[in-house]
Amino acid sequence: MRSARFALVFVSAFAILLAACAGGQQPSGGGSAAPSGAKAAYGGTLTFALENDVSNLDPMLSGLFVDRNIHYAMYDSLVRVDPQGNILPWLAEKWETSTDGKTVTFHLRQGVKYHDGTAFDGDSVKWNIDRYIQTKGSLRTADLGSVDNVQVVDASTVKFNLKSAFAPLLGALVDRAGMMVSKKVVDAMGADFTVKPFKAGTGPFILTEAVKNDHYTLEKNPDWWGKDAAGNKLPFLDKITVKPILDADVALTNLRTGQAQVINRINGKDVPVVKTDPTLTYQQVGSFSWNSMVPNEAPGFIFNEHRYVKAVAMAIDRDEILNKGPAQGIGLVGWGPISPAHFAYDPSFKPWPKADPDGAKKLVAEVGKGPLKFELLVPSGDPATLQTAQLIQAELAKADITMDLKTQLFNDIVTLQQQHKHPGMTFVGWSGRLDPDGNTYDFVVTGSPNNDSSYSNPKVDDLMKQQRAESDPAKRKTLLLQAQQIYAVDDPSRVWFGFGVSPLVTVKNLTGMESYPDRIPRFQTAQLQK
Repeated sequence: MRSARFALVFVSAFAILLAACAGGQQPSGGGSAAPSGAKAAYGGTLTFALENDVSNLDPMLSGLFVDRNIHYAMYDSLVRVDPQGNILPWLAEKWETSTDGKTVTFHLRQGVKYHDGTAFDGDSVKWNIDRYIQTKGSLRTADLGSVDNVQVVDASTVKFNLKSAFAPLLGALVDRAGMMVSKKVVDAMGADFTVKPFKAGTGPFILTEAVKNDHYTLEKNPDWWGKDAAGNKLPFLDKITVKPILDADVALTNLRTGQAQVINRINGKDVPVVKTDPTLTYQQVGSFSWNSMVPNEAPGFIFNEHRYVKAVAMAIDRDEILNKGPAQGIGLVGWGPISPAHFAYDPSFKPWPKADPDGAKKLVAEVGKGPLKFELLVPSGDPATLQTAQLIQAELAKADITMDLKTQLFNDIVTLQQQHKHPGMTFVGWSGRLDPDGNTYDFVVTGSPNNDSSYSNPKVDDLMKQQRAESDPAKRKTLLLQAQQIYAVDDPSRVWFGFGVSPLVTVKNLTGMESYPDRIPRFQTAQLQK
């Protein structure tokens, strides 16, 4: 999902293990664990300060990171992932893949009901996947592009029949493509389902109130199936209030004054102070996320000339953005979307180790249309994001590239992107996915739902489709990196400049939570200690 945050950048890499599970693991907490010997603390209400208002609570139509922060609390998916990247059983308790990789059989958890009381079963899985694949305007078509059909074997068994072997399938089913929603609620709510999907999930919390630009209320699902590692019934909390707070400094102030108990973003300048604050707990892991500037390469727009995109990519000083911008030296620069947390990452991929303003000038001169001038749309509400954009603006000026800044509501910017109507570039990143396919395919393959830059390159399309059907990780990596060389350097689709981290800051008496590489808090194991 798209993210507006640029203040923190990736710190440390870790291995991703995509292991097919056949066990019955339960949800577990970690990180800020409960005190040794303490009893499970049931009850309590917490407030989570979210960085922007949500756009769409329907997993089929959602394209934003902020949406997923609520999705994960109210919806269960077929599989989930732990902080180390291991695939976990969830609504599917186990699965098998055929020898040719073209059939995956899922055995479903029995006795699960949606919040509205309807049954979760094989028919429900088929209906959900069909909906994601067949509905016009669905944003899940690329995630599930290899699925030919879903066959219901019986109430607790389904077969995914694939058009070809599809290595990223489990990684896709961790997230919105694998989230199950109630058909009854979808049918009853109609168009309102996108913002008021009350009682639509099977997850640990039930959405009971949704007030745009103000708050969202999630209440405990007393019938949730999950247990923690000690066998305690989950969840512990009674209620979660999600409040959109655009300014990271304001969100941190809310945490310190007791008006919020959880935040999952923080400006780099505040990290050292927060780490030493005895009233707070700070956690951080590496992330799949990347930061970028998104051009509109559609015919009739400035960046239909891809040499202009390359000129911008050459001219920016990624080290300066990292060290002199709001990140304050926390993180890692980047030139593409494959993060250090992915198996396909290549640490030697540094096409412009230093800013090259002279090279950028030459490229612009080659085009022969005079100086390059364009507008960058910057999400409003957070000073750190604007500061980063201003720093890049000054860097581009050294290459005689004029970038005018215009602040606008984040959701409005995303709408313009999706309609391919943004005039120049937008300042929008991506929260990242477990498999590198989720960080790449949908943004660079012709006609894919998240290809907001209108990019099209037949060679990239071919390489990206090949890697999806390749089961050998080493061969997949080669294909992914060949494609990255084209869409990030030779014929660039956008401008990437860094990778994000996943921070989690909580009040001291909130335990049972830990930071995940996707930056989404998991609340089912959270406890407010008395």
